[in-house]
Amino acid sequence: MQPDQAPADQAKTNAVDPAVADLRNQVKNLLKSRAMLMAALLDELEPEMGLQRAEALLRRVMHKRSEGAGKRFFSDCAPSNMTALRDRFIDFLPDHGGLFEIETQCDAGKLDLKFHTCPIKEAYEEAKLSPERMQVLLRIAGGGDVGLFEGAGFAIRNDTWAPGGQGCCHLHIQPKT
Repeated sequence: MQPDQAPADQAKTNAVDPAVADLRNQVKNLLKSRAMLMAALLDELEPEMGLQRAEALLRRVMHKRSEGAGKRFFSDCAPSNMTALRDRFIDFLPDHGGLFEIETQCDAGKLDLKFHTCPIKEAYEEAKLSPERMQVLLRIAGGGDVGLFEGAGFAIRNDTWAPGGQGCCHLHIQPKT
């Protein structure tokens, strides 16, 4: 509590406006809907081309779509302004990253982003997909993360969630060498 605030005033400061809470919920549901669209695409492509080829195709699509956003919104942070990249990326995310509970570690040589929650993963859990299917779908979604940061001019390694793992993906971003 601020020293000059009464408890009732502090409660007002911490309270979320119902319209804001509703908008957050709508954005979260939109992300979940996008996740289920990707699951439906994989379900349709897999019988036609096999799981490996379908996954590779969808990862390329996600990469290409996100690469342009990386160039547009983050390329001025390259080659090595990791602090600006962190701040801009968090601000770029819906609810400024609040939907993902992101833990960050940042210094001049790296930016690590550990996502503790993810509406995309939640959608797959709610749909009761197998952990193995979730892992494939999260690797596909991770193609977007890779495209975003590579498009901005950075190197990235994306450790996507695996069965038995905690949280969701863990992004490791570095200046390109």
